[in-house]
Amino acid sequence: MDQQAPVEVEPAGVDHCRLFYEPVVLEQALQVACRDGQEVFNGNPKVDNDSLATQAQVFRYFVEKLAQVCDNERGGKTVTSFAVLNSPEGPEFVFGSNDRDANELSETQQFAESLLTLVGQNPTGLKPKALAKQVLWKILLFNLPRVGIYLDKLGGYLHACIGDCDRREAPDVLKSELLRLKEKVEFPRDFASGSVQDKFLSDCEKLIKVVVSIKNTQIEQAIMRNAKDGEISRSQSWCELRHYLGRLLSFRQAADAIIGAHDRLPILFQDFKITPIPSSEAARKPIAKSKSFTAASIIRNMIPDDEEEQKFYLEQATEMQKFGLDAIIQKQISRRTFRPRVHAEVLVHSYLLGQDLQHPREYWNSWKYIGSSKPTCRLCSYYFGAHPDRVQVRKSHFNLYTNWRLPGVFEGPDSVEPDTKTLHLLQQITERVHDDVKRTLEEKRPVGKNHDSNTYSTLPPGFPRYAHSDTASISEVVAQLNEMNLDRHINGQSHLLTDGGDDGFSMIGDAEVEAAAEGNEGVPVTSVRPLIQV
Repeated sequence: MDQQAPVEVEPAGVDHCRLFYEPVVLEQALQVACRDGQEVFNGNPKVDNDSLATQAQVFRYFVEKLAQVCDNERGGKTVTSFAVLNSPEGPEFVFGSNDRDANELSETQQFAESLLTLVGQNPTGLKPKALAKQVLWKILLFNLPRVGIYLDKLGGYLHACIGDCDRREAPDVLKSELLRLKEKVEFPRDFASGSVQDKFLSDCEKLIKVVVSIKNTQIEQAIMRNAKDGEISRSQSWCELRHYLGRLLSFRQAADAIIGAHDRLPILFQDFKITPIPSSEAARKPIAKSKSFTAASIIRNMIPDDEEEQKFYLEQATEMQKFGLDAIIQKQISRRTFRPRVHAEVLVHSYLLGQDLQHPREYWNSWKYIGSSKPTCRLCSYYFGAHPDRVQVRKSHFNLYTNWRLPGVFEGPDSVEPDTKTLHLLQQITERVHDDVKRTLEEKRPVGKNHDSNTYSTLPPGFPRYAHSDTASISEVVAQLNEMNLDRHINGQSHLLTDGGDDGFSMIGDAEVEAAAEGNEGVPVTSVRPLIQV
């Protein structure tokens, strides 16, 4: 990484909290305004799916998937990060989450311990298929809050896509296959007894197998094609359908990844220890509600000494007011929930630094890596890019969250001023946000993606796929499927969706590259109709 130029430290008495959060709030508001003002989708950023040619890549993918299955609620509270340390007794898995209390951390610790023990020791001597099934069920059970939402969303978007098929007068076979998939989604979800719970988990597993069988078929191609339709009102449901299909499949991938890691790195599962890190407290609101707090006031504070540059960006901000820029800013600073926390990967990193664990030899197998359940957010990415420790983390989705802070600073009215090193780090991050604000004002294009999880995260080559049932192999299923044609039924029946069993998932792999190639910069909002008139 290139050496960054030294950043001049501000004199004493400067409100560093306000200097940091003002441009963050403005950039977030600009992102919202840009998205509100455009009528086409952004493409998803390209995500690397390198071949797992090395043990280090196996390790990273395993750590990310372990973090994913511990992130069992939507909304960001349970986003989880892991680092694996090299302790004398064995591997030490250190994890933290955005916002979990002591009981929730303990439950997560127990889940992770039982999952790794099941895979590593296989206490009841299960055969590979049965073990894979048990691992998947354990993951689904812990992730019930997510699974329930995914099923609801999937059912809703299937309904919308079926309606779109009627409007498009699409081939009957496409609609019929979507209807069959919808039937698989509609199963009882309320359970109080173990037998009903097992039926629910079995139904989830069957649904995932059905979705797996879509791989490399024309129905998959139809979903992808409709998701790329230029008319946003028509393509949105298909995009969301793809996303939630991918989210359900990710549980199967996680199960396979964890079992596959044991095959490649069995020592990781021996004599391990799991250490939870307490989540940070919510900090005070960094900016008080004030009608005078506007895009213009932020820009003047950002660019105090160059009148010509200041004037240029003030003009760009004025142009964005037709999309309600100042109203978005006021909404953000008025939220009672605007109380920043330390994000999980920064929390883990801060803990490791506090334990004076910085040398690669102190990490398991000298792999200095913090893996997270989500791609790194923009501010976390800037933090790790600027930090001299140079620990490696997941690539960023570049979404910006205002509820972000450094450890140990801006916690409350009695907080001490940041030390020189922390202040230097903070200023480097702030400068990056300044650059983002200027670029967004100039280009009027949003960055990031609609979902903070990877919609299409494939199981990379190098991990074995584990059959979860005794059904036909996926190659047999795909061979049968590809002989069919979406424009007609064979013998008056539809056979495109089956309960096959493997997962190469081109739906959640190759589509990534296609989405990135569609123009991942979006379009300037000035080229479309404003949504808010002022």
